[in-house]
Amino acid sequence: MLQSQNVGGSRYSLFRVYTRSHGTDVNQHFKIHILNVKDAGSVAGSDYGTFSLQVRSVNFNKDSNRAGNDSVIEQFDNLSFDPNESNYFARVIGDRHISIDSNGKLTYYGDYPNKSKHIRVGDYNDLETYPTTVVPFGHNRVYVPYFDTIHAATTIPTASFKRNQSSSIADFDQNAFYGFNYSDFDNREYLSPIPSTAAQGNNVTMSLENMFGSDGATAVATNFAGQTELLTLSGSAIEQRKFVVPFQWGFDGQRPSVQYATGADISSTNTQGFNLNTSADSGSIVYKRAINSVSNPDEFDINMMALPGVIHGTHTGTTNHAIDKVEERADTFLILDASLYADSVDTVRDNVKSLDSNFTATYYPWVKILDDSTNRPTWVPPSVVLPGVISFNDSVAHEWFAPAGLNRGGLTDVLEAKTRLTHSERDKLYEDRVNPIATFPGQGVVVFGQKTLQGKPSALDRVNVRRLLIALKKFIASTSRFLVFEQNTTATRNRFLNVVNPFLEDVQSNSGLSAFRVVMDDTNNTPDEIDRNRLVGQIFIQPTRTAEFIVLDFVVQPTGATFPE
Repeated sequence: MLQSQNVGGSRYSLFRVYTRSHGTDVNQHFKIHILNVKDAGSVAGSDYGTFSLQVRSVNFNKDSNRAGNDSVIEQFDNLSFDPNESNYFARVIGDRHISIDSNGKLTYYGDYPNKSKHIRVGDYNDLETYPTTVVPFGHNRVYVPYFDTIHAATTIPTASFKRNQSSSIADFDQNAFYGFNYSDFDNREYLSPIPSTAAQGNNVTMSLENMFGSDGATAVATNFAGQTELLTLSGSAIEQRKFVVPFQWGFDGQRPSVQYATGADISSTNTQGFNLNTSADSGSIVYKRAINSVSNPDEFDINMMALPGVIHGTHTGTTNHAIDKVEERADTFLILDASLYADSVDTVRDNVKSLDSNFTATYYPWVKILDDSTNRPTWVPPSVVLPGVISFNDSVAHEWFAPAGLNRGGLTDVLEAKTRLTHSERDKLYEDRVNPIATFPGQGVVVFGQKTLQGKPSALDRVNVRRLLIALKKFIASTSRFLVFEQNTTATRNRFLNVVNPFLEDVQSNSGLSAFRVVMDDTNNTPDEIDRNRLVGQIFIQPTRTAEFIVLDFVVQPTGATFPE
């Protein structure tokens, strides 16, 4: 909580800054700098002071309290606590945020749209009851981070602050900020996960009024506080009224003391630290909540879902829930992992036998990629790399082209596949609706199948056809929403036809459709339908099919035979 200077014997709690990204990890990347703090008397025509707020990067390799050793990501200047002004801090930065319940229902909070890409402000409801002279001048005590039972008795050193400005440059170090010291190794522990029961321990409030001036102040103007003087709002230079605020809290979804099982170590009770063994286990609950949160197509426009490391057959309850939700949305495609690292061809075939969904596809085997964070090769399930294949397919072609084969199915970032499938194994997998990831000499690792998990043979048992229909549905749905509550007349129907027909013609010209027909006239908008307040349309399409099997007949002719024209 940012706090004010001492006003009449009290320091007031002003507001908090929240990152818009969730989790504890972001604490290691961002920090807040408060600077250019001006008191109310220096702002003409206003009873309020002003200040600037920066979002800066954290650089552990250098003294992060010195400007220039990090980067300014965002800066907001001339901020005020006057709610009637255009520079009101919440109006300039934004305070909107969302909560999601277990069923995926969203609730929105805040009054001002988020103009910052990285932060929002909050907890400032009492500002209007405070003296108008308050300005940010420090922050509340930091909280003690989480320790598991092994380290429960460990004592963390009290958080340390930069308490003065040294003359490391001529006369006065104007690049140095007071406050939380990122160069202190012990201080970095305060950026770790914080338990809900956390206390502040022996830590103290950070206030500029407890900081000393600069040992170079004697060589500059007299309004700079010297090295033996405590800072005040009126008794220090504006270059000295600046401090660093760290981020704490955030939750990555699991206790930090839990081992994160990945790769070959994934089991029913632990995948990346989550227990998905039964529907009552904590991992299953949070995954279900996450899937539910994006299940409403009115709120979230998505066209693909992947759950890397959640394996059907091992985490069946979670994967079945994901399949149900993409089918309910009817505009999203699921990349499903159906095999553990060591599963055989026969095992993965058995795992998907009971599935029947044309909104889902699965691939085999696992692949090896380079982990950017460790620079080491690591094995990952197919759903880690398949979104990249589909993205590439859409960038060079269209959704209705097959994301497979040597032209668009190459896995260029994959070092190798877990097993080099034989021709016979590829055929077995494909027959049972598992898309092979094949290895070809000179060509590398390639996605060599595009079947969905639909059981009945039809056009919808292919990925490109399902994704074609998803693309068509999204466009037509976005168009027809503007016709709701319009008059059910010929003019309204023509508006629909004049948009949809050219779109489908464009899809046809780009090899997505062999033929199509759109009907929205008196034949399906009968008086009875009109009286029921319904506008009825029918769209007939013939998807273009892909050539997955090429049959060539070679006929040996006798010498002297002629070939027909």
